[in-house]
Amino acid sequence: MLCRRSMRISPHRRSCQPITLLLLLLNLSLYNVFAFVSFQLQNLALFRWRNGTQNTPPRSTSLSMALTPVGPFCPFRSTAAIEMEPRMENLSSVAPGFATEMARIQLDIQTGNTPDPERLRNLAKGLDQAVEEWESLLTRLKLSNDFQTREYAKLNQAHLETHGVSAEVVASMMKWQSGCMKAMADSTPPPMPPPDLDLLKMMEQSNTDNPPPSITSMTSAEKITATPFSDDSDMFDSPTVRDEYKQLCEDHANLIEMGASYANFDPSGNIAYIDEIEKIDDRWQVFFARFKLMGKLDKEFVRQCDAFLASMGMNEEQYQELLKKAHQIMRDDAERERNMMGSA
Repeated sequence: MLCRRSMRISPHRRSCQPITLLLLLLNLSLYNVFAFVSFQLQNLALFRWRNGTQNTPPRSTSLSMALTPVGPFCPFRSTAAIEMEPRMENLSSVAPGFATEMARIQLDIQTGNTPDPERLRNLAKGLDQAVEEWESLLTRLKLSNDFQTREYAKLNQAHLETHGVSAEVVASMMKWQSGCMKAMADSTPPPMPPPDLDLLKMMEQSNTDNPPPSITSMTSAEKITATPFSDDSDMFDSPTVRDEYKQLCEDHANLIEMGASYANFDPSGNIAYIDEIEKIDDRWQVFFARFKLMGKLDKEFVRQCDAFLASMGMNEEQYQELLKKAHQIMRDDAERERNMMGSA
């Protein structure tokens, strides 16, 4: 074992195995944080008609999305969602730095070297800042009046639940990990794990046949830059297809704008709105299926979407199921509120 290469073991070297566990758990918790933000940052472009007007739908667009433009890949942005983007960009920008620093510390451990104390302190400081920003962002999303931003929060909740954790557990874990790194840097005993953190469960999950992806794979994933429809596609030569596409875009954009007042709807209105969102989702599925069946969906676009989702440990079907789960959570919230109003 690396820690037994010498009979004289420094306080730092005694912690090689704990720090290996620490980095593994940190990798998983950071993935859970930044995966959600990465979803959001894949879709900042809006639909743009080819000639700059709304009279002629484009053969290609600047849209980046996971095969269909729904959920966090929706190209139509609410005002509230746009206002949140700088916070998400700021949080996402630190992910590559975390991945690099963790890789360096892991390499030190594997070669039997003591991790640099200053590097540990800097990583801990950055971790504290990241978790604070993440918690603040989630709070803003949850309290927003806007449907689209609330949908992001529920998608995050659904995503974490697939890994058997909650936002509170992930935040608690990251704060504890930061304290462990500071203790290691100072050669002091590490803090006790928080009571809501099941280390054994986390370790068992990482050793399954389908463990959560790592932040390294996520940050190195290829971004979606291709467009869904090829420039030479003849599908839009049909007036029927052009009109359907234009109407679908307009209906979707109007629905997102209406969702700005989602929190002001009564529970029945919330449920009705989610029904309309899912109808739009179904219409996009049908529209894209037609292109796929005809072989007109850009192959590079499909490849990039598949690769991006794979870096997050899911495929298109799993992503769609995750979005449905998020919508179901929102339905359940509305049903609980309606039941409470009925019993009052």
